[in-house]
Amino acid sequence: MENIDNNTFSMKKLFLIWCNIGITSFGGGAITQFLIQDKFIYKYHWITEGEYSTIIGIGQITPGINILAYSILIGRKLAGWRGSVLSVLGLIVPSAAITIMLSAVYLNFSQYPIVQRGLRAAFAAIFGISLVTNWRNMKPILQRGRKEGLLPLSAFFTIIIGTVLLYRILGVPVILLYFLGSAAGVIIYLFLIKKKVKVPK
Repeated sequence: MENIDNNTFSMKKLFLIWCNIGITSFGGGAITQFLIQDKFIYKYHWITEGEYSTIIGIGQITPGINILAYSILIGRKLAGWRGSVLSVLGLIVPSAAITIMLSAVYLNFSQYPIVQRGLRAAFAAIFGISLVTNWRNMKPILQRGRKEGLLPLSAFFTIIIGTVLLYRILGVPVILLYFLGSAAGVIIYLFLIKKKVKVPK
């Protein structure tokens, strides 16, 4: 278990935070990520931006629902396996109940124009929050790249652009893109960056 200020951290608080995230994370993964960042990084300072970026990376390459992977990894970091269990339960149970209720309401009222206009407006808001969330995810990577020099930063953007082109033009499967991107990062680091840049600890 990590060294955490016992005056602020508790298993009960961990569970309640995930319950709050599960209840208020309307709009899918981007909104949930935004709330996770807001609680664990910026409000309670239990994890750093860099640690969260690592968690995001691990979650992205694991099968299944990414948000569940994030809750398991964060819970494990803060309180071991018990933290993982509480985090998953806190995230799933309240949100599942609300999802069932809202789905029933939507099936009965989705045909009304006012409902359709409300959903379009909600999508616009979700898109805006997605931009903020993705910027928060990228910021520690960009900051580290800037400290290491132009070469690591250029390699980072090259992998992004190459991935987009491979997906859009050639239709390369997503799972293969994950492995290709990871392999490219390792090769660039070993044969280019490591020889020219001393990575800060």
